[in-house]
Amino acid sequence: MIVVPRSNREESSMRLVRWASAAAVAVLVASVLVPSPAGAWAATVSSSGVPLPNGVYPGQAGYQSAGYYQYAPSVVQTSNTQRIIYYCANRVAYDRDAGNAVAATHDHVLFNVGTRQSNGSYTWGSTQVALRPRLSPGDPNYHPATPSWSAYHICDPEVVRGSFTYTTPQTGQRTYTWAMFFTGADNDDGGADGRFNVVGVALATAPTGPWTIVGTPIIDVTEPDYNPSGYGVGQPSVTSVDGQGNMLLFYSGLDCRALDAPDPTCNGLDRGTAVRTLDLGNANAPVLGARSFVTTAGLTPEPYLPNSGRFLHNASWTYDASRDVFFISRDTGALDGNEVQANVEVDRIPGVNIWAGGGTWTVVGQITSAQTGYRWNHNSGLVRDAYGGLAYQRPGDYSGVDVYFATEPGTGSTPPPWDGYFAYRMQRSTSAL
Repeated sequence: MIVVPRSNREESSMRLVRWASAAAVAVLVASVLVPSPAGAWAATVSSSGVPLPNGVYPGQAGYQSAGYYQYAPSVVQTSNTQRIIYYCANRVAYDRDAGNAVAATHDHVLFNVGTRQSNGSYTWGSTQVALRPRLSPGDPNYHPATPSWSAYHICDPEVVRGSFTYTTPQTGQRTYTWAMFFTGADNDDGGADGRFNVVGVALATAPTGPWTIVGTPIIDVTEPDYNPSGYGVGQPSVTSVDGQGNMLLFYSGLDCRALDAPDPTCNGLDRGTAVRTLDLGNANAPVLGARSFVTTAGLTPEPYLPNSGRFLHNASWTYDASRDVFFISRDTGALDGNEVQANVEVDRIPGVNIWAGGGTWTVVGQITSAQTGYRWNHNSGLVRDAYGGLAYQRPGDYSGVDVYFATEPGTGSTPPPWDGYFAYRMQRSTSAL
């Protein structure tokens, strides 16, 4: 179980509350914190091995040309030999001649169960559906069980274990042991009805589902600074605090330099990736802590921002209990229009700075075209244990990082109908720390 420490200072600039047993605190205080050695980054890259939604695996005929995409993975190491990968994908194949780009771009959350092989690779079972968008009545894939606020897309999964109760008139009160956070979008009109992206959560009694979506978003349009004509809020990542219902929730979309709606008066010091504590023990009445923003100090500057500013968004978070640090993998580097970025960067920061604010990130390393052979590398997910802790080769293994991410060839000129979008294929990168 991951237990996330906080600052010893009583007055925290974040005003966050920690729930942890006295025994767990004693263990953490007694532990020896060893920083990652400088210069240890040596990323190797290989295919993820995950099949496309139509069942075609990497290396098989039609894999590269099929009209499907995969991106934004969340990977849970459930045992020493098994992991589950959840990710965004379409289920209707894009056909340029048919002109069906809109029908083919509805995000679903799909998943595959992987089994570790002797060489460290994973073989993946058949593709299954975890969550699907509601869509519209009359659509052959209309799914009325999904709330209307996820009518168009449902994406960016993040899965964590805990204990959560949820009551509906149909089921009564039930206790669930898995939560999947996600981004839900109700339309593709840029929020003309006041809502675009929001953060939701679904619950299950097993990591393979079935999943029950909680009826109300966790982070909705009532979020301060919510911008329906921009991105809204989304790209959630969570780490458990107590192995039960309490966790840290990170999410994107509130940076005033966000590309969808740039603000010339932006002060980058007071906006960015948001973090809150969340008590989801009673999912009918979740309790959110005060919102704070994560520092961007120390991150690699972005060439597309004025004065080479820093922009933290779309990050996968994990906690390393052996070092008392958080690791992230995130998008950075040159832009493909307004869609994706060129590099995946892994960074780390002391745990105290997430609880107390401030601090400086340390860049661990980057995954670029030099390693992958692809121009665009983006939308990544760190392999984590069931509670959001770092899991290199097995749960409790803090000796390295294992990252899954999307790639795309091309030159950066992929105008509608976004042919490059349907070239997203997932890769995997590992490096010792």
